[in-house]
Amino acid sequence: MKNLSFLLLLSLSVLSCNKSSKDTSMEPLAEVVMDAKPQSSDEFNSKDKEDNSPPIKVNQVETKNKKIIKDGSLSIKSKNIGESKKNIDAVLKTMNAYYETENLQNDNNQASYDLKIRIPSVNFEKLISAIEKGNDEVLNKNIQARDVTEEFVDLTSRLESKQAYLIRYKALLSKASTIKDILEIEEKIRVIQEEIESAQGRLKYLKDQVSFSSLSVNLFQEKEYVYKPNGEDSFLERFKKSVANGWEAVVGFLLLLISVWPFLILIVIGVYLFKRYRFINKK
Repeated sequence: MKNLSFLLLLSLSVLSCNKSSKDTSMEPLAEVVMDAKPQSSDEFNSKDKEDNSPPIKVNQVETKNKKIIKDGSLSIKSKNIGESKKNIDAVLKTMNAYYETENLQNDNNQASYDLKIRIPSVNFEKLISAIEKGNDEVLNKNIQARDVTEEFVDLTSRLESKQAYLIRYKALLSKASTIKDILEIEEKIRVIQEEIESAQGRLKYLKDQVSFSSLSVNLFQEKEYVYKPNGEDSFLERFKKSVANGWEAVVGFLLLLISVWPFLILIVIGVYLFKRYRFINKK
């Protein structure tokens, strides 16, 4: 009987402990449920008002965060290429732009400049407008805008992930104990560092292209055709050329003889043998 009463007491104590633990585990959930009070209709209306705020702000933020690369090309016919070039130089100074390349070609038919301009993207349209307002004739215009936001975000995310992996591998390297583990971790670190450098280089290129737009300009001026007869040289110049040409002919003939000397020897031997044969036959 004593054993039976002991077992009953033990089971009752276990049940009481389980009940208390369940009650305590439910306390946080009860607090959460009690805290989640129903919202009044005014609160819902106020939230609706907030949600119905003008979407312009969101669009402005999205537009501001977009990464757009702008570039283009212009072909311009000028009446005075010197003045046109000076005007472009003056406009570039006011817009913090510069020439990346500048090539001049001048011949009898036309004079032309091949210019590649780098300009802050905020001034790209202003520059084109300023050039079009000039006295020159724009024959060809090509403008492009490329959205690289997705690539930019993807590269940034990959870069952050690679940098996090690099920190972890360096931590593992400090704890590695065997040479095999050290070599394997160092190889992983090398590959990750190369990928990080590649991503950083691409991001740097994209940032430069987004910040500064490129504009290729072909500025040219056609020239009127002017006939220029070929002037004849004086007698003295013509005499000098004749002497030089004669001497070159003599030298060429001597060189020709030197180059065919084996044939000359064969001809001499053949003539000698022929005369010798005729002399013997006469006797």
